[in-house]
Amino acid sequence: MRLAIFCDFDDTITRTNVTDAVLERFAAPAWLSIQEDWLAGKLGAREVLEKQMPLISTGRDELHTLIDSIEVDPHFADFALYCANEGQSLFILSDGFDYWIKRILRRALSAYNGALNVPVYACQLTWNEDRPTISFPYFPEGCIHGCATCKPALFDRLRAGADRAVVIGDGVSDLLLARRADTVLAKNGLAEFCHREEIACHSFDNFRDILKIIRSLDRSIHEPRKSDDVP
Repeated sequence: MRLAIFCDFDDTITRTNVTDAVLERFAAPAWLSIQEDWLAGKLGAREVLEKQMPLISTGRDELHTLIDSIEVDPHFADFALYCANEGQSLFILSDGFDYWIKRILRRALSAYNGALNVPVYACQLTWNEDRPTISFPYFPEGCIHGCATCKPALFDRLRAGADRAVVIGDGVSDLLLARRADTVLAKNGLAEFCHREEIACHSFDNFRDILKIIRSLDRSIHEPRKSDDVP
């Protein structure tokens, strides 16, 4: 069975939200009120980042020190290796920034000397002196979701040819994917959403749990859903 596996990054592969950690350390306090507007539904994810990221001021070395301290799920590398060996497509979709996602992944997968290359679809960040410059390469014209990275559009494009689409995530940016996926692996806010909307999901704590679920799924022919009328 060919799987297309779509995995969130912050609080899923990592133990914390990296963008929030960067803002907490290096941004002016106004970022918090912007965050409150997002939580209240007044701003979309892209609007929030456009307002928050210019508030950051730090040197590159300080930024790297923080990024390099971010803890990664210790079982993620084993999961990525399994996907590569079994020919299963693994994609990282994130509202975070490629600048630190790719740096963190290099560290997490360093034991394989560059042999594992997991595609990353995320917001783009470049560092100019002590300020970030950001862009949104995966925010298509006409996106109505307020995404920073439009996960639904990427999902629809990248799942082509797969027998089953799998979503792994924890929060708000994964809700729309849960409605589209054949199989959902969820924790935190995403698990609460799936239970509320009666979308079948597997709970997980870490990528050791995820690997067991994917191995089982890889061997199966069909997995019934609790709610077949969910698109």
